[in-house]
Amino acid sequence: MPDDLAEVARMIQRLEETGMSRRAIAEGAGIGASQITRIMAGEARNPTLRVINSLKRFYRETLPVDEPSRQQRFAKGCAPRASR
Repeated sequence: MPDDLAEVARMIQRLEETGMSRRAIAEGAGIGASQITRIMAGEARNPTLRVINSLKRFYRETLPVDEPSRQQRFAKGCAPRASR
């Protein structure tokens, strides 16, 4: 679980870097804000699997990392053609 907890803490930090508050992150994940505070303070000893999975799901929905952006899919100066 420590690896999962470190991964979730990094996810929370990335979400905060986008300007989201911890309260907004907690609401989006459907968990209590105190859970976020404990995770970030290193005080979460044994969060439930539901808490971990909820945070991971919210992170994936908010910051999709698997989809390349339009700029990444096309060479510089090239743009997609309009569909017919």
